[in-house]
Amino acid sequence: MPHKLYALPPAYRCLCWALLLAALAAVQGLLCAWAGESAHRNQTTGLRFAQPLTQAQIKAVYEMPPETAGNITASFWGQTTGTVTAEPARRAEGVACIAYCGSANDCLPVLYENGTAPGAVGRQCAVSSGLAQRLFGSAAVTGLSVVYGRERYVVSGVFRGEDAVLLYPGTGGYTCAELCGVSADTPKADAEQWCAAAGLGAPQCIVYGPQRAWLASVVSCLPLALCVLGGAFLLLRASLRWPPLARQGAWLAGALALACLLPAALQALPGWLIPARWSDFSFWERLVEQIRTADHAWQAAVRYWRDIAL
Repeated sequence: MPHKLYALPPAYRCLCWALLLAALAAVQGLLCAWAGESAHRNQTTGLRFAQPLTQAQIKAVYEMPPETAGNITASFWGQTTGTVTAEPARRAEGVACIAYCGSANDCLPVLYENGTAPGAVGRQCAVSSGLAQRLFGSAAVTGLSVVYGRERYVVSGVFRGEDAVLLYPGTGGYTCAELCGVSADTPKADAEQWCAAAGLGAPQCIVYGPQRAWLASVVSCLPLALCVLGGAFLLLRASLRWPPLARQGAWLAGALALACLLPAALQALPGWLIPARWSDFSFWERLVEQIRTADHAWQAAVRYWRDIAL
């Protein structure tokens, strides 16, 4: 008995296929946008420490010789809750105040509605749109001043966020680090070796940002993969009615195409997903255990505004 879709009149059948393809295209667009945002948010490998790093430790990191640091560069940040004021007599309490040292974009990868991220030097800061509304009643506040901890900062940018958040250049209290240049194939080993070389000790947990972005890009390709598989299935089904010579030629061409695409597909996989020997099935057990351990460490770590809002 034919499927109900094929029992419909041709016009309705074409309409159903068009609606299905339109829905898949819409989902594909949403997933691509989500993957793009994930790639922007997860450019660095994050380290979370149980105790704030000392100034001596921070200084030692920036004084590491190039042969020791390799291609890895670091920025540091920490979060407290405080009160931010502005003239005349404006006050916002319970503000998430994020102090950074290094690159502000690496420490808080947000999208700016007005202005830009603060620089590495000077008394500039960035505020969330929620804090700007609470203090000034508007998001167009670049160039205005706010006061936090008896220090005055000039607002260089306003980023998206309903919560009250202040991003400013700090002088200490950093409990987190963001690393650029970590290998995509061996992120855990690179991060741990860098911590040992810098004398920072083992982090409480590692946030694998680029790996999260890669997984998001894989998920965003699922609707397209579904269309390709559906088209291949329909083509295979139609080939059953072809003459034997044409059918066998088409199947051979498909097999050759898959054989040519396989090396490229393996090349696109990150190194942490490729075993040394494909016959080593224990590799997958170890990988699952490593992912489970990393997830437990992440669940036990302190949650910051960046971890929740981004």
